[in-house]
Amino acid sequence: MSDAAAPAYLATTDRELTGRAYDLLEAGQLTVSPHGSGGVYGFVVAGPCPRCDHHIVDRQVSVALTGTGGVGRSADTDPVETVVLDVSCGCGSTHVDAPEGLTGCGASFRLELDIV
Repeated sequence: MSDAAAPAYLATTDRELTGRAYDLLEAGQLTVSPHGSGGVYGFVVAGPCPRCDHHIVDRQVSVALTGTGGVGRSADTDPVETVVLDVSCGCGSTHVDAPEGLTGCGASFRLELDIV
């Protein structure tokens, strides 16, 4: 199921992809939704891949840093939790030059979200 208009496979973590991912988040096209229970929580990232524009759904358990509000925070404010999500394209399309049996365009990007 190759898409002739899609970019060829390239394993990349180009910073530009992260910038595009944030643009997609701000536009409401890429979404991050929490899920989980019993003390184990994660997030689902869904929407267009910032490289190939195919639809991706990435489910993962969160990695969180608590109390990262920085210098000058008031003692009576809630601590900020920063969630780091490393997302890889898993669009399900076979891109040209992809290793055999692998789908997705090879793009990986990072989202860091503050949750108050």
